[in-house]
Amino acid sequence: MAKIISFEGGIGAGKSTLVNFFAAELGLEKILEDSYENPFVDDFYAGANVKLETELVFLLQHYSLLKNARAKDGSILADFSIEKDLVFARMNLTTKQYYVFKQVYDYVVENVGLSDLVIFLDPPFEISSQNIANRGRPNEVNINLLYFKNYADHIKSYFVHESKTKVLMMDNSDLELDSRNEKVREITDAINVMM
Repeated sequence: MAKIISFEGGIGAGKSTLVNFFAAELGLEKILEDSYENPFVDDFYAGANVKLETELVFLLQHYSLLKNARAKDGSILADFSIEKDLVFARMNLTTKQYYVFKQVYDYVVENVGLSDLVIFLDPPFEISSQNIANRGRPNEVNINLLYFKNYADHIKSYFVHESKTKVLMMDNSDLELDSRNEKVREITDAINVMM
C-alpha cells in the first residue's frame, strides 16, 4: 500500500508547485486535484446554494484519487489531504449539511486513511494572495480575499491543533526551488524518511 505525502496549506500557498517539483526531483508519482472537475465549484463561488453538493463532490473526488493511489506501492505526493475537506465543510455547511457530510467523510477516512505525512505550507497571506492573483483562475479572481484568508487561518489551526497526521510546518516564503536550498533539503529529508 502506497504512503501518501500531502502538501497542504491555504489557497495559493504553493502546494501544486511543490508537488510537481519534488515529484520530478525524487522520481515519485503524484496526484493533483483539479477543482475544475467539480461541476458545482463555479456556482459555489458565484454564491449559489450548492455548498453541500460542492463539498461532497470534492470529498468523493479526493476519495477516488486516494483509493487508486493506495492500491500502488511506494510513496506518492499529493497537493491535498482528505482533512482539507473537513475544514472546508466546517466553514461552509449548515449543521444539518455537516452531519450528512461527516457520515461520508468518516467512511472515506475509514477506507483510505489519512495522509502518512502532511507538509504544511505557511507563507504570509500576502504571498498566497499574490499567487492567487498571478495564476488568474476564473473561479478565484472575483472572490473576496477574506474568504481565502479565513480558510488559511482555519486550515492552519486544524493542522496545528487537531490533525492526527504527522505534520511538518513550513514557512515557504523564502523557499527557492533549488536542491541546495535549506528548506528544500528539509522537505526532501522528511519525504525520504517516509519512503
